Amino acid sequence: MKEYLTIADSPVMFLTCAIVILYVLCQSFLFMYRAWRHGKELGMSKHVMRNTLTGSVLFSIVPSIPILIILVMLMSVLGSYFPWLRLSVIGSSSYENVAANIAARSYGLLSYTDEGYNASIFIGSMWAMSICILYEHLLVIFGQKSLDRGMMKLRQKKPVIYSLLIDGVFIAMMGWFCAPYLTYWTEKPEQVLSLAALVTAAVAALAFNWLAGKTGKHFFMEMALPGGMLCGMLGAYVVNLLI
Repeated sequence: MKEYLTIADSPVMFLTCAIVILYVLCQSFLFMYRAWRHGKELGMSKHVMRNTLTGSVLFSIVPSIPILIILVMLMSVLGSYFPWLRLSVIGSSSYENVAANIAARSYGLLSYTDEGYNASIFIGSMWAMSICILYEHLLVIFGQKSLDRGMMKLRQKKPVIYSLLIDGVFIAMMGWFCAPYLTYWTEKPEQVLSLAALVTAAVAALAFNWLAGKTGKHFFMEMALPGGMLCGMLGAYVVNLLI
């Protein structure tokens, strides 16, 4: 076992993460209780509210699969507790994975799964994953109204530019995510598994989208991301067996 995991899996780390997670769970149950009570005040039947609750739970399972996959990946390197904290409270699966990789690259590694990951990089990863997402809170607190007004004006006056801006930012973000996995194999041949996973995941996601359009079932659209990730891992496993 790597030495820094004695810190990552320590009782102190568990207690620190558990306190925050329990606080957020209490908030969740409080909001659920208040929403249920308000629904009764509005005259909604218990049958309708139960169906809404059940539907929300079911439709939350599939989108949670990528989060579970990233959680398992992060736990193998960052220990059992800190990834649990990050992905249970405010972090997203894509952000946490990217932030951990950026921290590792700043120390000269290709990713957080490389050999040489140590206690210093682990602490740097914790800071990067915790601090870099704080802008979202500040943006909501200080800039949400102004940003919403600006985007609404742009959408009304120049809808083409608005669409190009939204689509362009998304494509640029996905390109930045995917580019390293398309090129790392040129530096380290074993990284061809990353390329295989990316290509397989992309093909699978396109297939799920095609099925959604062909059948008209939203389930296939929901499965595009988690299904693509699962197929990507399977593709990397098959290529690993062949090389």
